[in-house]
Amino acid sequence: MKKEYLDFPFELKKEDVQENGFFKGYASTFNDEPDSYGDIVVPGAFSKTLEKGGRNGFGVAMLWQHNQQQPIGVWHSILEDKKGLQVEGQLAMKTQIGSEAYELMKMGAVKGLSFGYDVVDHDFSKDRKIRFLKGVDLWEISPVTFPANRSARIDSVKALLEGARTERELEAALRDAGLTKGQAFYIVKLCRPSLRDLRMDSTERMNKILQALRSINN
Repeated sequence: MKKEYLDFPFELKKEDVQENGFFKGYASTFNDEPDSYGDIVVPGAFSKTLEKGGRNGFGVAMLWQHNQQQPIGVWHSILEDKKGLQVEGQLAMKTQIGSEAYELMKMGAVKGLSFGYDVVDHDFSKDRKIRFLKGVDLWEISPVTFPANRSARIDSVKALLEGARTERELEAALRDAGLTKGQAFYIVKLCRPSLRDLRMDSTERMNKILQALRSINN
């Protein structure tokens, strides 16, 4: 299974981040609007993974921007409620990265949470445009510079991507979105058959591009 990500915005009030590094928020909300890939998390999706303590049974890590080399604290509480996946954690304030994360979260420069997971169980809508995540295996939950992650940034550049009809136009749009030249070239290579298929409508073409973008997140 491939590790995937879901990003959710959460607006921080001053009291949401305390001087000792304690903070709280939602790492996921249930039955919300589909994300950029058409995914919706349904109630109960986290129940089994929380029972066994995360993907490997050793707990769910708190990472900085999904970087496995940069743990920044611990999660004291992760539980499902009616709204979604509620989390309470504490930053490691005596570390440089923990104190820097605190400052950025306190001032609102970082105001998103994202979780890394494996899909365990899912279902599709009748038109197969929406994937309902019924069971996931949690790896980690990260504070992120929302919408800095590639998966969250898609919405802001969707118009550019939808307007791309040639390989050169698509590469330019991807570079404008912040991808490297190598990443953009890789996406264009994957999407080349879609661009050349004149029978494919804009929605189908966009889905192909989004699938390619998903692949470089894993």
